[in-house]
Amino acid sequence: MTAHLIQLQRSFRYQGKRSQARALPLGAALLVAACSSGGNELGSRRLPPPESEGSADFVGAGSAGLPPASMELAPLDAHAVLGVNPAHGPFRGGGLAVIRGNGFASDVRVWFGELEVPAEQVFATRADRVQVNVPPGTPGEVAISVQNGQDAASRRVLNAGYRYDAFFAQPETAPNAGGSIITLVGSGTNWTTDTAVLLDGAVCEVVAVRGEPGGAQELDCRTPAGSEGQKSIAITTGSSTDTLLGGLIYEPGALLRGGLSGEAISNELSVYVTAPGGSPLPGAYVILGSEFDLERLGEPGSGIRQTDADGRAPFTGDVTGPVTVTVAAHCYQPLSFVAVPVNTLRAELTPVASPDCGEAQLPNFGGSPARPVTISGELVWSGGLELQRAGWTNVPAAQSPDEQRAAYVFQPSGDPEARFRLPRAESAVTLTSAGQAGYEFELITGAGSRTLYALAGIENRTVDPPRFTAYALGMLRGIYADPGEVISGLAIAMDRTLDQALVLDIEAPATGSRGPNRYDVSVAVQTPEQGFFVLPNLALDAPLPGTGPLQLIGLPALVGNLEGAEYAVSVRAVTGLGGSLPESVLPLINAREASLPIPVRGFVPVPTLAVGANAQGTWSRELTASWTDRGRSVDLVHYAISSGGGLITWSVAAPPSAGPIQLPDLSGLPDVDLLPGNLDVVVSLAGLPDFDYAQLDLADLRRLAWQAYAMDRVATRYAR
Repeated sequence: MTAHLIQLQRSFRYQGKRSQARALPLGAALLVAACSSGGNELGSRRLPPPESEGSADFVGAGSAGLPPASMELAPLDAHAVLGVNPAHGPFRGGGLAVIRGNGFASDVRVWFGELEVPAEQVFATRADRVQVNVPPGTPGEVAISVQNGQDAASRRVLNAGYRYDAFFAQPETAPNAGGSIITLVGSGTNWTTDTAVLLDGAVCEVVAVRGEPGGAQELDCRTPAGSEGQKSIAITTGSSTDTLLGGLIYEPGALLRGGLSGEAISNELSVYVTAPGGSPLPGAYVILGSEFDLERLGEPGSGIRQTDADGRAPFTGDVTGPVTVTVAAHCYQPLSFVAVPVNTLRAELTPVASPDCGEAQLPNFGGSPARPVTISGELVWSGGLELQRAGWTNVPAAQSPDEQRAAYVFQPSGDPEARFRLPRAESAVTLTSAGQAGYEFELITGAGSRTLYALAGIENRTVDPPRFTAYALGMLRGIYADPGEVISGLAIAMDRTLDQALVLDIEAPATGSRGPNRYDVSVAVQTPEQGFFVLPNLALDAPLPGTGPLQLIGLPALVGNLEGAEYAVSVRAVTGLGGSLPESVLPLINAREASLPIPVRGFVPVPTLAVGANAQGTWSRELTASWTDRGRSVDLVHYAISSGGGLITWSVAAPPSAGPIQLPDLSGLPDVDLLPGNLDVVVSLAGLPDFDYAQLDLADLRRLAWQAYAMDRVATRYAR
């Protein structure tokens, strides 16, 4: 109705003042619309010219509220293009846009400038809107043309209806801690090494420019620290500035930066310590080996230094061969590197999340809260009359009063091992939901590019846990929103049936006396954007080693708008029905077809963890992990020693050749030690691609960087 009101407003013309045409106020337009729907012939009536520039209210309408005969209304156009949402996007194209107007048919065609959008990328759901994938274009404004099939009389043009942005960011997300490198990709730009880049007014340091001015260019810059949310990008070269509102998203979470680098140790070692965001952390303690002399702090041979104002602690003349380096600071988690073979170590410490540490220990980025984005539209099934909604043709009927047909809209997960969680009941889309071409949905999310997927099936919330079986899937890619924007009128075609099956041919990992003894398997769909569609009922458990191949049913075929996607298989060899440790995990096995069995190979051998104890029966700061040589080779050993229920965790990285590890006693240092009491010690053996311990990156300590891993846990106690 709003689109028709806008068209009404734009159609009014005052007789004798066509060069100063003004729209009626919305209230008046509503009145006219109401009268029109009742069969009144308003086209022959007239309204007087306005008395002033500030008012166009009805005059002398009478008790019936009808306009007098002194104003004529131009006839409504049966076809119109009124606007595009969003009205801009990157020149590479690929985004989603909704064109609003009236008179659209199911065979509607759309042009951006002179380029017609392929028919399979045009989706008309109602007579007043059509959804399209934006084709690539040249930076600047282009006209939007719309025509029904071969009917040239229905062709309408909206001049300058869409603007192609001159540049975009890759990736379009970055940690709000700063310090990461983003690439700005431009077309027709004139960037140089003197170009300045600002993210919401903060300098993004330019580190490289590639490509010739006036053509295709790339600019790399190092992001500053900032608040979470959408950032506008302003690029200035000389006196010219291009601005892209909301071109980069800052996401929460510190960026682990640093690691090992440089030449082989030869009497010198430089250690740099930073807080999240890369700012130097002065006063941090740096310890060599397992023994140090605190009374001789900073002296040669003492084995301990404190970082200076630049966060640096140099050791000269007393470092020979690979050495264990431990970094600790008040209100930060301690970090150790075993058998460091090179002369440069950079450590970014993670703050302790404790009120005792105060906000001063956490990075203060300032800024205002991010404005959420509202995305709404309809889930659309085919099979109905022209531009009318159809039933849920690919979802079976409920079989009991406790069941109902329901659908939900999701965003992809970033974790291939994520498990499906049924949303709240009030967010369900059902057969009774409102809608014209389909069934209405609404989602609150963040700004930037988004992919959505929807699942429709049968749910039963009377059982515990609630049960949901999905039968149909729909998806949308390339939804782009600025901060605080409301995007409505989208349509998700529910045209994918979940009927494909995967067969897994698993080669079991080596097991020990404590396990593992069961498989825990899940499958998701990995999109080209590297997100994961997490689906229900695609997880199973089975005894290890099992009696044959395992099968999972309920996946979509990777065709149509899912072309380029892959099946993402996660296989965990766990212990017991609760999925406990020890375990060995293959977190991401990709497959493009379901026609052949998928080989599951390369488990990391399961470790056996031992922790040393002193005469009092508490932890002696000794760690030992052992494993067999069967299975994938081990690249990295990681220990996590957690105290205070996870409040303070000491992280230790070691090469597989390190053997037993003896860590230093931190109890003599002020407020940097673990908390006395129960300790939870977990060891992980990790397999990484093309890994070299001498070039260890701190990001390698995160689970998402591991191609395969195995874990064991031991509980102990600690006393100072």
